[in-house]
Amino acid sequence: MRHRVIRRAAALAALLLAVPVFAQYREYYVRGRVVDPQKKPIPGVEIDVRDVETSRSYHMATDKDGVFKLAGLPHGKYAVSFSKEGYAAAQDEWKFEAKQERMQKVDVPDVVLVSESHIQQTLRLKEADSAVKEAGEKLRMGDLDGSIALLQGVLSKNPKDANALFFLGLSYAGKKMCREAIDALTQVTELTPAFPGAYFELGVCHRQLGDMEKALAAYEKNLELDPANANGAYNAGLILFDSNRIEEALVSFEKGLLSKPEDPELLEMTGRCYIHQGKFGTAVERLEKARAATADPDKRAFLDQLISKARTLVP
Repeated sequence: MRHRVIRRAAALAALLLAVPVFAQYREYYVRGRVVDPQKKPIPGVEIDVRDVETSRSYHMATDKDGVFKLAGLPHGKYAVSFSKEGYAAAQDEWKFEAKQERMQKVDVPDVVLVSESHIQQTLRLKEADSAVKEAGEKLRMGDLDGSIALLQGVLSKNPKDANALFFLGLSYAGKKMCREAIDALTQVTELTPAFPGAYFELGVCHRQLGDMEKALAAYEKNLELDPANANGAYNAGLILFDSNRIEEALVSFEKGLLSKPEDPELLEMTGRCYIHQGKFGTAVERLEKARAATADPDKRAFLDQLISKARTLVP
């Protein structure tokens, strides 16, 4: 469970099909990734893509890195659904309505799926009324619009229902409506300032919008209220590390390891911090632990290279 990012789009070669006119063009190469709210890739997500006008459909699934790819998609408007057992389903809309003479590469912004366990944890904020519970179930099933409609009804009667506001924030975040999510979640922090989950979700949203200062402040507040939250510590540490605030980043990563001492990503990042500090022996120790804790062959290969370089620098 980690953080989130968006990348660029570029052009590729042209490709046409010798099929009926309505499916003649294969104009788009679509690539994207499915992650959880903390940026951890989710493999095995089933993705269905349906042309709204013709009902043509395409199917694919994410790989071990949470990545999906679809080459040769004709121009059109598509309804897209993402589903995996244990996660709330999500929907999206792809508008590729311009006919292309050359195949265009499109990088889709990260799609975020919320785990059912995460949703269940939020129900403990307080005893929710039946409408909020129903909205939570719709959120779990991926009916984000249905969840939002129910919650807006609840809030029209009681604008200070913190449970409804929290679920509303999650629902907006699921639709990538981060500013609306931030508005709802900020109200939660005002009504229930001791609820750490709201600050964590605010950190996720602010980071997605590129406001690292606000994201860091939200994660730090989350950790103040929930010091054992290793994911909050990791996310805060990443922002500090990317800002070249290595000493502070190391403190945050080490804090996360107190709760998850075998977490490979936390071990890797502490190792990289020690490399920056010139403590190569300690760096090698942490990186070797990270390698032992991960089953990802690509990650192991990367860590092998990092360990090899660090060893040459050990006095």
